[in-house]
Amino acid sequence: MILSKSVFESLRWLYAPQKTAIIFAFRTLLATYIVLVIALWMEMDSPRWAIMAVWIVAQNSSRGEVLSKAYWIIVGNITGIIIALCIMGSFPQQPLLFELSVALWVAFCCWVASCTRNFRALGMVMAGYSCAIVLLSSVSDPNDTFMIAMSRGSYFILGILAENFTARLFDLNLHHQAHKKLNDDLQNAVEEGIKSVAQMLDGDDWAVAQSDQLLSFMINLNNNIEFREQEMKGTGHTGDHARAVLASVSGLLVKATGFSIHLKQIQKDVLNFHYIVPLTQSYLLKLREQLKTGAPLSETLTALNALRWECRQRIADSFYKNLGQPQATNEDYARKSLNDRILYQSLREILAELEVTLRELSKSRDFNLHDKFRFEVKSSFDFKRAWRNAIRAFFAIALGCFAWEITGWDRGYLFLAFLCMGCARFCLFENATLACLGWFKGACIAIIVGGFYNFIIMPAVSNLNLLFILMIIPLGIGALAMCVPRLAPVASTYAFFFCYMLGFANEGRVDEISFLNNSLAVFTSGVFALASYRLFFPYRARKLRRQMRMKLLRGLHQLAQASSLPLAREWVGFVSEAFVVLMRQLNEDRNTTLVKTYRHGSMAVMLIGINIIRLRHMVKHDIMTEDIKDILRVVLRRIAVFDGRRAEYAQHARTVMIAHRAITRFRQREATEKNLAVRVEVSAAISSLILISYALDKNASFLRIKKH
Repeated sequence: MILSKSVFESLRWLYAPQKTAIIFAFRTLLATYIVLVIALWMEMDSPRWAIMAVWIVAQNSSRGEVLSKAYWIIVGNITGIIIALCIMGSFPQQPLLFELSVALWVAFCCWVASCTRNFRALGMVMAGYSCAIVLLSSVSDPNDTFMIAMSRGSYFILGILAENFTARLFDLNLHHQAHKKLNDDLQNAVEEGIKSVAQMLDGDDWAVAQSDQLLSFMINLNNNIEFREQEMKGTGHTGDHARAVLASVSGLLVKATGFSIHLKQIQKDVLNFHYIVPLTQSYLLKLREQLKTGAPLSETLTALNALRWECRQRIADSFYKNLGQPQATNEDYARKSLNDRILYQSLREILAELEVTLRELSKSRDFNLHDKFRFEVKSSFDFKRAWRNAIRAFFAIALGCFAWEITGWDRGYLFLAFLCMGCARFCLFENATLACLGWFKGACIAIIVGGFYNFIIMPAVSNLNLLFILMIIPLGIGALAMCVPRLAPVASTYAFFFCYMLGFANEGRVDEISFLNNSLAVFTSGVFALASYRLFFPYRARKLRRQMRMKLLRGLHQLAQASSLPLAREWVGFVSEAFVVLMRQLNEDRNTTLVKTYRHGSMAVMLIGINIIRLRHMVKHDIMTEDIKDILRVVLRRIAVFDGRRAEYAQHARTVMIAHRAITRFRQREATEKNLAVRVEVSAAISSLILISYALDKNASFLRIKKH
C-alpha cells in the first residue's frame, strides 16, 4: 500500500502536470508539427534533423533563457559548419589526419565550454558536435560536404526559429513580467539576507553558514540576470543594478559573520556597546516588513543613516571624551574602550553595506531609470577541469575512430557522430558520469519506443495529420518529463533520439534493417561514452570535495602574496561558487558533522580572504608606520605558505599563534599611540586579525588537507 502510494505520487507530473508544463508541452509539440510540415513540403532529404533541433532548444524556463540558448546554438552551429568545411578541405584523402582533427576540435570545444558560462558553453558544445556530424556524414563522398553542411545548418535554424515563433505566442507583456520577476527574486534575497543578519546579532555567529540555500539561490539568480536582460531590452541597466544588489547582499552576510565573531569574542569585555544591538534588531524587523509591503525606501534610509551616525559618534567619543582623565590611562578601561570601537566599527560597516543594498534595490525597481551604471561580475574558471574534459573527449573519440577503422562498420560514422555529441555535451556537468548515464538511459528508451512505432504504428499511417496525432503521446510524455528536474536529462535525450529513430521522410518510413543499424549505432555510442567516462578521470564526490578545498586554500595563499589584489566582491563570488559546488556534493543529512564542517570551513575561507585584502591595503598605504607594516607582512607570509598537513604544531598552528601574537602587540601599541590616524588603522588591523585567527583556529579540520 505504501509502495503503491509512493509510486503514484512520483507520477504526479504525468497525470496532474502543472500549468507551465502543459503550456511547454503544447508549444513544443506545435513547433514540432510546424517544422515537420515545412520540411516535408520543401522535400528536405532528412526532416528529422529539423525536429531534433526543436527538442534541442526546447526548455521549460524563462523566455530569456530560450532566446539565449537559441542564439548560441545558431552561433555554434555556424561555427561548426565553417570548421567542418576547413577540415574536409584540408584532409580529404588522409583518414588519420582527418580523424585526429575531428577529435582535436571536439576536445578544444570541450575545453572552451568548460571555461565559459550559461549557454555560451552550449554554443561551443554545438560547434563541436555539429562539425563532427557534418564531417562524418560526408566521409563516403567528400564532394557532398558543402551540401550536407548547408542542409544540417538549415535544419537547425528552421527548428530553432519555429520553436521561438511558437514560444512568442505565449509571451504577453514580456518585459514587464520579467522586471517584476527579477525584482521579486531580488527582494527575496535581500529579505533573507536581513534575516540572517538579525540572527547573527543574537549571537548566532555562523547563521550565514546555515544559509547555503540562500547562497545557491543568489548565484543562480546572478547567472540568470543576463536572461532577464534579454527580456527587458530597452529598460536601461536594470541588470547591472540587480548584480550590484546580489554582490552587496553577499558582502552584507560576510560582514555580519565577522561582527558575530567579534561579538562572541569580546562581548563580555566592553563598556556600553550592548544598548545599540536591540535598536538595530528593531530596525531590521521594521525594514523586512517595509520590503514585504513594497513601501518606498526613503524613510528607512533616513533611520539607517541615524544608526550609522550613532556608531560613528560613539567611536569618536571613545577617542576624545576621556582624553586627559585618569581612567583613560587605566589598562582595563583602554582594553574595553578598544573593544567598543571594534564592535561599533563592525556594526557601522554592516549598516553601510545595507544602505548600498537598499539603494541599488530601489534603482532596480525603477522601470524607467535610464542611467549609465555598469556592474560586472568576474567569474573564476577551473582550468584543471577544462583540461580533464578535453583530454577525456579526445581519447574517447580517438578510440572510437580506432574501433571504426578496425571493424569497417558501414554505420561507424553514425556511431562516431553520436559519440562526439555525447562527449561534447557531458563536459557541461560536474558529475559527467551521471549525465552520461542519463543520456544512455534516454537513448535506450528512445530505441524501444521508436522500435514500437516503426514496426507497429508507422506501417498503418497514411497521412501527416494521423502521424502527428500518434506522436502526441510519446513526445507529450517526454515534454512533461522535461519539466521535472530529476527526469529532465533522460527525457530530453529520449525526445531527441525518438525523433531520430522515426526518420520522417517523404519517401516512406525507415525500414527494419536501417532502424536496427541506427539503433545499434546509438546504443554503442552510449556504451562507449559511458565506459570512457568511467575510465578517464572518473567522477568521485570525495575527490571533487578535496579538489575544491585545495582550490580554496590555494586561493588564500595567492591572495596573501599576489602582486595584484582582487576586489572584495570578486573574492566573495569565487568562494561562494566553490561553496555551492561543495554543498551539491554533500547530499547527506543536513545536520551531519561533515556538512557543518564544510559549511563553516567555506565561510571561514571567505572571511579570511576579505580580511587579508584589508590588511594588504593597510600595508600598501602610508598611514601606518613601517614597524606595524612589518608585523602585518609576517602574518601575511605565514598565511601564504601554511598547508596544515601535520599535527598541532605544524605550519597551520604556527600561523594561528603568530596572528594571536600580532593582536597582543597591536593592542599594546594602540593604547600608547599618539597619532590618531595610526590608532584608527591599528584598531582596524586588530579587528581583521581577530577574525583571521578565529577562523583559522576553529576550522583547522577543513584547512588541513591530507595527501592521498
